[in-house]
Amino acid sequence: MTNQKYFLVGKLGKPHSLKGFQYINIEYFFRNFDLRKITLQIDGVNFEVAEFKKHLKNRNLIKFKSYDTIESISKLRNMDVKINKDLLNSFFNEDKLPWPGFFIGEELKSNNYKLLGYEVLNNIYFCKISGIEMSIPYNSNFFNFQNNNLTLLDSSLTI
Repeated sequence: MTNQKYFLVGKLGKPHSLKGFQYINIEYFFRNFDLRKITLQIDGVNFEVAEFKKHLKNRNLIKFKSYDTIESISKLRNMDVKINKDLLNSFFNEDKLPWPGFFIGEELKSNNYKLLGYEVLNNIYFCKISGIEMSIPYNSNFFNFQNNNLTLLDSSLTI
């Protein structure tokens, strides 16, 4: 977590074209979503996404509204990109779960566990939970999301 409501989701790379696009190394969870028209924060300033698209194999390009030249985006290179928790209900995976990064350090509903972190292995998210030795797959067999709360359903790792 960075501020109360902003979470690190990426880092901007070098400019890609004369039209204001630049590379972004964005959190895996967001790579396949249409991020156009959402607001991201860079160095405390809000930027509206004008375009977001895949580029080559595992790369993405981003273009911000009113940033149309290499000169206008060059100063953003290597800057951290953050997302507001207000977008919690805007992006869900195939199991109808939001990005787990929104819940790091928070107590999960209906139990005394906390989400400590996560990792992505072979396109699958695994969550580290306080008091549980092994990482838990981040899917609907083990987690539920309702009323802005994430719940760990089965801490015994049985299905």
